[in-house]
Amino acid sequence: MPLFPRSHNMFQPLPRVCCGVLSALLVLAAPVVEAAPKSSKKSSRTSASKKTSKTSKTAPASEPAPAPQAAPSTPEPPPAEAAAPAPTPAPVAESKSEEAPPRPALEPKPVVAAARPAPRSTPAKSTPPARSTPAPAPAAAPTAQGRTRVGVGGDVFLESSRMTGEQGINTSRRDESFDYSSAGFLSATAWLNTPVTVLSERLRVGAGLRIFGNYAAGGGREFGFGLLNEVFISGEYGLPVADKTEVIFGGRVGMSLLIPNREFAAEIRRLQEQGVHVWSLPRVGWLAGPTVGARRQMTERIWLRADVVAQAEQQYLFFTSQELSGLRFTKNWSTLGLRLGLTLGAEFSL
Repeated sequence: MPLFPRSHNMFQPLPRVCCGVLSALLVLAAPVVEAAPKSSKKSSRTSASKKTSKTSKTAPASEPAPAPQAAPSTPEPPPAEAAAPAPTPAPVAESKSEEAPPRPALEPKPVVAAARPAPRSTPAKSTPPARSTPAPAPAAAPTAQGRTRVGVGGDVFLESSRMTGEQGINTSRRDESFDYSSAGFLSATAWLNTPVTVLSERLRVGAGLRIFGNYAAGGGREFGFGLLNEVFISGEYGLPVADKTEVIFGGRVGMSLLIPNREFAAEIRRLQEQGVHVWSLPRVGWLAGPTVGARRQMTERIWLRADVVAQAEQQYLFFTSQELSGLRFTKNWSTLGLRLGLTLGAEFSL
């Protein structure tokens, strides 16, 4: 029976064919299994991007959430042998993708525009940067020593004077001179001075006025000249010697002004009646002399001082020369006196 052995040989290779078909199916199924986690990653990314796009519409200032890192792709396994079963791919990527849910969108935060620092300008090497000049300090208020002062005082004086006078008609001369001392011994002085800060605050210059009143000769011959006044400029330097006390060295120079009165005014009227051209205007003169004194500060604005004043003064009374009724008439009068006085006064700072 030869047919049965042939049919038995025909079904012997079936198991090998089935194994080959199964291995081919496993080889074909491996890429599909690998593509499955990638598609799940893509679907999770698209869902997360849709959510973030919705939140970005509501909160445009929020920053987009960073995408999760992609898991490294597993390399395709080499084709397995026909007899060995196909290895199953490791589900590590799937577990990572499943464990990492999409991050919720961040809440919108108010955007504060940060002020960017201005770019630093690099100056050229040849030109150094300009240095800011410091603002000048405000000028300090002047101290009491450096302020302007006004002062008043009373004078007690002694005088030795001579009136030099001569009257001439043609060649004849008549001496009318006489010596005298002042009938009065009191006068009043007012002054104003200010420091010369360019040189020193202790150096002061100023001006003053001295009033004698009715000035007249006393002693053996009384003769009234008139109202005598003096205007002068002065300078002084204060040298400190003790607490709030200083010694003063100074001087004065100026002019005197005599308004005719009493006997002198009567002599003017007599000459005018005789036709002599003499004026009734005030007579002028000059004065000069040194001063030495002491000054003490009592308060911030008040000083007391005492000064010894020595001065020489000359006053011009008549200086007339004219032709009168064919005769040459001349008359010259002047006074020259030395006066020594003590002034007690006070100064007030302005």
